[in-house]
Amino acid sequence: MSERADGFVQFLEKHLMPVATKIENQRHIATIKDGMISLMAILMVGSISLIIAGLGNFFPAGSTVRNFFMDHSALFNLPFNFTFGLLAIYSAISISYTHARRLDIPPLHAIIGGVLATVILCGRYVDGQFDFAFLDSRGLFVSIFASMLTVEAMKWLVEKKVTIRIKGLPDMIGKTFEAILPLLIIIIASVAVNQTVISLSGGQILPEVFTTMFAPAVDGIDSYLGVFLISLFEMLFWFLGLNGYAIIVGFTLPFMTHYLAENAATFMAGGVPQFIFTENWWGYFLACTGSGLTGAIAILALFSKSKTLKATGKATIIPAFFNISEPVVYGLPVVYNPYLFIPFVFGTPILGLFTYFIFDMGWVRAPIASVGGMPTPAAQYLVTLDWKAVLLVPLILGLAVLMYYPFFKIYEKSVLKKDQEEAAAKAKEKDVLEGLDLDF
Repeated sequence: MSERADGFVQFLEKHLMPVATKIENQRHIATIKDGMISLMAILMVGSISLIIAGLGNFFPAGSTVRNFFMDHSALFNLPFNFTFGLLAIYSAISISYTHARRLDIPPLHAIIGGVLATVILCGRYVDGQFDFAFLDSRGLFVSIFASMLTVEAMKWLVEKKVTIRIKGLPDMIGKTFEAILPLLIIIIASVAVNQTVISLSGGQILPEVFTTMFAPAVDGIDSYLGVFLISLFEMLFWFLGLNGYAIIVGFTLPFMTHYLAENAATFMAGGVPQFIFTENWWGYFLACTGSGLTGAIAILALFSKSKTLKATGKATIIPAFFNISEPVVYGLPVVYNPYLFIPFVFGTPILGLFTYFIFDMGWVRAPIASVGGMPTPAAQYLVTLDWKAVLLVPLILGLAVLMYYPFFKIYEKSVLKKDQEEAAAKAKEKDVLEGLDLDF
């Protein structure tokens, strides 16, 4: 059984690891990942304002405090509207900056180009008035692709010398003149695309067309199958020593950000949030106490008969409550550990389906906010503003402990055996040294 497990691990290492490395280093995927992660600061600011605006709901109807929050709801909602409501703009800035740095071109004009393209493609001009309603999460995917294409186009145009270059000008002014033609071309191309889409779609702009065409793909990730497959591949990568989250998040984060923004807007409007698979749901529920539910392993290690494992448990239990999995994954270790392969790689997504079911049934509110660096279970509550999320944490952890227990005990026996062999070898070495009659 051990030889088969080792052979399977070698097979994964040979065929899966090169693919994962290429995916993680692919420049467009890397840009989306880094750009969307940078966007988390905006999401957290908007989420904090959403949490503050929702404080009035904790007071009885008709009370002074609740009436105060209701009377000033427009004021409390302003930070939310200026963050989540302009998400496409912030995305254009973040993606353009990240991609410009990756392609080694001046970021400032790249950002201007990305924002211009996003505003034009997500906007509508009717009766002398601009309509920018789609600059929220609905324009997110357009802003991502428009920004990356804009930066790629600007680099190509500069390389082909489709620019205005005047010798003798200071560097900053020279670069400004150099950006004029590329920006003009980008504006013309964006207007042409916008008008073409409106003409062919019967009046719809690009975000509306995207929403209609790609609705199955957008909704597909937020599903039982989506949860299982994403979690399965994440765990496979982690088992091989790669950061599974970092590899996969480039694909999933735009969708998860869209889900969160839609949930937050629905909650603000007094509705019931529908999307489950947001970034914080992944982090605080699917990966409760760390990727692979590693907090459960830390708990088992705390009560282990092995001094080595017990010491590891003491060192990893605190990070686990802050959702940090690396100390367990690399310190226990879980990486390349055939004893923990089945529960870690296959058990985690199965337990993830159970957690998804809890949310899908409406027993716990779907995530509406983004928080970072918060410990369990405070994070789970703030993400959902639902007290039942706190009760879900020990349930998930308890099931994870039961899932890991038989496999951990087998691993523990192997560690104890190794410890005994090492102790016997040291004792034998000591006896040999004491038996030598050395007189210096």
